[in-house]
Amino acid sequence: MYGIKAVPVSVEVDASQGLPGFTLVGLPDNAVRESRERVVSAIRSIGKVVTGFRTTINLSPADLRKEGSALDLPLAIGLLVSTGEIAIAQLERYVFVGELSLDGLLKPVRGVLSIAMNLAVERGSILVIPKGNMQEASLVEGLHFVCADSLKECVEILESNSSQDVHVAKGIASCCTNVDDGIPDFKNVVGMDGVKRALEIAAAGAHNFLLIGSPGAGKTLCAKCLPGILPEMTELEILETTRIHSCARRSGDSDEFRPVLSRPFRAPHHSASMVSLVGGGTRLLPGEASLAHNGVLFLDELPEFNRGVLEALREPMEDGKISVSRASGTVVWPARFMMGAAMNPCPCGYAMDPKHECTCLPEARKRYREKISGPLLDRIDIQVSVPPVDAALFAVRGGGESSAEIRKRVSVAREIQRERFRNLSFKSNAEMSSEYARRFASMTSDVERFAVSAATKMDLSARGYFRLLKVARTIADLRGASAVDIMDLSEALRYRAFRG
Repeated sequence: MYGIKAVPVSVEVDASQGLPGFTLVGLPDNAVRESRERVVSAIRSIGKVVTGFRTTINLSPADLRKEGSALDLPLAIGLLVSTGEIAIAQLERYVFVGELSLDGLLKPVRGVLSIAMNLAVERGSILVIPKGNMQEASLVEGLHFVCADSLKECVEILESNSSQDVHVAKGIASCCTNVDDGIPDFKNVVGMDGVKRALEIAAAGAHNFLLIGSPGAGKTLCAKCLPGILPEMTELEILETTRIHSCARRSGDSDEFRPVLSRPFRAPHHSASMVSLVGGGTRLLPGEASLAHNGVLFLDELPEFNRGVLEALREPMEDGKISVSRASGTVVWPARFMMGAAMNPCPCGYAMDPKHECTCLPEARKRYREKISGPLLDRIDIQVSVPPVDAALFAVRGGGESSAEIRKRVSVAREIQRERFRNLSFKSNAEMSSEYARRFASMTSDVERFAVSAATKMDLSARGYFRLLKVARTIADLRGASAVDIMDLSEALRYRAFRG
């Protein structure tokens, strides 16, 4: 795996008579180099012997560093064939991937979906994988693949050469739908109609949002309700997101990997490091921002995050991708996410609470807000104050609008956007460039003068002005209007009032 790209590796095995030995070349890392012990033990467990030969194994291309344990199965098959222990008809048709345990069991590995997607275009090829990766392979419609629990079962299937053992993937339609267990419903959130409206707009246009309020006001609860109103993922989005999660999966995980069928909601702790959030490390794995692709990246207690970590999110918030450059190479990870955040207005948290006195000095309050840089704040389309809920509403149970009802409106608005951008590379209002924002947020001359006048009075940057137009376009979509009106701009302006 190189990012989300699967690079084919040819395992060449030569077992000849001579002084017994085992040589593995082709830039293997420690995990690949140690595979000899796993593979030889696994082969011995099925009653075969491959020792006693002068064995040379080359991993081609030789200049590409090989990492992980996914080459265990092809190494085992190569040794068995080269020593004459088994005979496989049309061996060149098969592509092998899988990790072996000492007793010959096959363990799932990461990146199988990327491998399957690359292989699907090759007619006549058959992918051989552990059963733990079966769900991933089933997503790629038309793919021919073979699943096995162990090396013994794999060898028996290959030697029998029966077409009954070859599965044909039926695609995403064959997968069961995810159940959104544990997602709070907006109908149980009382007294926060303004926040619900703001999050509905954010969900409808995939806009970034920031919730500011006192401790316990309900900021995190509202954010956790957000997945319940997001529209269903398209088949392409499911493949994109599942592919990233498959690449991030740790090799040797015992749990069967399942496709990501609902939009991800990632909420890393504020102590998260740069690598864990944007990706990288020695193996160049994706971070939380990429794992939130097509979903939500929620940062609770925003000022408590390391400032350098937050600044690293500025580029992906604009470009929808993360480029990680290291001495070993450059990997580009998709990262098209909605960034959500929550914070207190000051260190003590009560600067905006009429019932509690703020104990912070003005300088301390200023320093706290300055932890969020202007460029980062400028990229957040919707900024909402969350007032404390009146105690009289604590006893109220339900009665509000449910997440399912809000989701219907959000889905209609997203469908309008998909139709509007059907011939373009983006699918939501938040992704529009300034050129397209001016084009699609069609306004009369009076409305445009109002927008420019408001931007001047509020001292908005050029980016802030066009993000204002994008939010107004989403508000107009929610009410089914073809043009942006003053009422849409007025509501959008309410969400640009916060200043660091």
